[in-house]
Amino acid sequence: MAHSDLNSHKVFTIVSFVLSVYGTLRYLVGRSPADKHNGFHVNDTPFTANILVTFIYWVVLFLMQLSFVSQVFVPAANNDGDARLDYSRKVGWHFTLFNVGHFVWSMLFARKHFVWSEIVLILNFFNILSLYATHKTYSIKPLKVWALIHLPTAALPFSWLLLAIFWNGAVMFHVHKFVGRVVSNVLIWDFLLAPGLLLFAYNDWGVGFSSAVLMFALGLGQFFTKVFALQWIFAFVIAGVLFVLSVIAAITGSLGTSRAIVDEEAPLLT
Repeated sequence: MAHSDLNSHKVFTIVSFVLSVYGTLRYLVGRSPADKHNGFHVNDTPFTANILVTFIYWVVLFLMQLSFVSQVFVPAANNDGDARLDYSRKVGWHFTLFNVGHFVWSMLFARKHFVWSEIVLILNFFNILSLYATHKTYSIKPLKVWALIHLPTAALPFSWLLLAIFWNGAVMFHVHKFVGRVVSNVLIWDFLLAPGLLLFAYNDWGVGFSSAVLMFALGLGQFFTKVFALQWIFAFVIAGVLFVLSVIAAITGSLGTSRAIVDEEAPLLT
């Protein structure tokens, strides 16, 4: 890795990480848009998740991101270290864009600019999809390097953005009454379809577990919003299915039929 590229990578990852943490604390924790005078029904949409579980999810994500940022400063002791740093540099720009995007979204969402915040989420989602498809972080070896790179840069951001797009969209379109909730009862199965596809195609149990956690958060949030409804039941079912599939994938390593092909294309950092 070129020295100048490495220095640039260090600076941008640190700045973007600080911005993301600041945006979350300043705009979403310190200044919540969920107030009784808010006509956009932030708290009672069919895709509003439990705030406590969501907060814990972000604490874990930030800790993992901090580990990812810190390892860039660990010098390479051998060829494996060089490969690790080179791979971190490649995905680091997607990492930076994700965190900057999260900061911008937090600011826009808290200020009730829901159309613009939805656009930012969609663009950020394509950023993570580009990382996922281009760099194939789901196949990094060994496991400790996979956890260091894939989880904070691809898996957890993917699951969050998928939920946030639906949540922000529901707020934007004022989805909180009967018809909107019926439609949402159908759309919620996308949260089984998308992670399930990645589980079977790439054995990505990282996305499976992170999506299961957020579906559990959604189930709790919906249970305390409208107990006589299907949304929380569907959310818990999806969370359970994803959790079981992820456990099987993590233990057996052979949930998907294309695993052998993926392994041949995997970045080998052993």
